[in-house]
Parts: sequence; C-alpha cells; structure tokens
Amino acid sequence: MKYEEKFIVINTKHLKQQRDRFRIAFINALQDLELPDNKYYVCNQDEPYASEIFKIISKGEDKKELEGK
Repeated sequence: MKYEEKFIVINTKHLKQQRDRFRIAFINALQDLELPDNKYYVCNQDEPYASEIFKIISKGEDKKELEGK
C-alpha cells in the first residue's frame, strides 16, 4: 500500500468553538460538495498505538489490492 494523505479531519469540538458565521459558512460549504455518507475511524499519529493501527490498515489495503477491490 502506498501511503498518501487524502483526508482532512476537523474536531467537531473545535468547530463548535468558532464564530457562528464561520461555522455556518463552513458547514454550508461542506454540504455543497455533495460528499458520500462514508464514516471513518480516526487515529492521531502521535498516539502510542498509531503504528499498530497503521500496520492493520496497510495489511487490509494490501489485501483489497490483491483481491482487485
């Protein structure tokens, strides 16, 4: 699996702390993108278990590539 940074993660706690005008504009911009309704697990790279999580994900992605998915 080739590593690539594909996503931007926004902590909703931080988003709620923003000014209403900014928060509303940001949410409206996201809605305009018509994104799929995918859900993700997120792991901070500075967590002590992050390398293990990355290995698990890499192994799963490699398996998907071999299976042609």
